Order: sequence, then structure tokens, then C-alpha cells
Amino acid sequence: MAEQTPTATVEGYSKRYGTPSDPDRVAALLADAADMLLTAYERRWGAYMEGAHPAFDRGFEAVACSIVSRAVSVPDGFAGATQYSQTAGSYNASVTFANPPADLWLGKSDLKRLGLTGVRVGSIAPQVGEYDHV
Repeated sequence: MAEQTPTATVEGYSKRYGTPSDPDRVAALLADAADMLLTAYERRWGAYMEGAHPAFDRGFEAVACSIVSRAVSVPDGFAGATQYSQTAGSYNASVTFANPPADLWLGKSDLKRLGLTGVRVGSIAPQVGEYDHV
């Protein structure tokens, strides 16, 4: 039986950020974001097990949607631009984009919400006695 992994849906995204203009793109980005989150989980805890780390399970969809929202919030034609200014007469408007390359990325607050931060303590038990070499 395959281990169930968490998912993020376009419906969940829509509840948080409104109906996307390109649902297929958002669905693809949500799948990419889910892969990112599971990779971060695996680096921290090993193979994903539902319920093993409740903070991760609770925050998964919200964080995946947030990651995608940052990527799709860059207006068409402005991907890669860090700043945009426009002047008309004596009026000037300027915008600085937070995620100009429209990348998917995990921030410190995302990792904290998922329970993937902080110090971990581990140990290795010593082998006592005779053992066979394989």
C-alpha cells in the first residue's frame, strides 16, 4: 500500500486568493510546491508519514498556496523586472516586485509554520559485543 502524501488543490488556492485566471498553471505550480514541501520534510525527518508531524500536515496546503501566490502575483510581461516606474506630468508611480523571477521559494516563516525549523538532537547507540560482517 502506497503512503498517502498531502496535496494542495486549485479549490484550496481559490478559497485563499480568489479564482486564478489560469487554473492549469496554478495546478502545475501547486504540484511543484507540494514536491518542494515534501523534499524539505524528507531532508528534516526522512520519508513522509501522515500524522507523524502534525504541524506539517496542518500547514501543508496553506503554505503550498502561499508559495504559488507569490509566483503568480507577478503581472504578465513583468517577470524578471525588479522595479517599474511610470511618470505622467508631475505624477510619478513606482512599484518594486517582491518576487521578480516568479520563482517558487520557501521562506523562514513557511518552514516555521510547517514545523521544519529548530534544533534537532539525535544519538547513535554503540554496538556492544560480537557482530557478523556482511
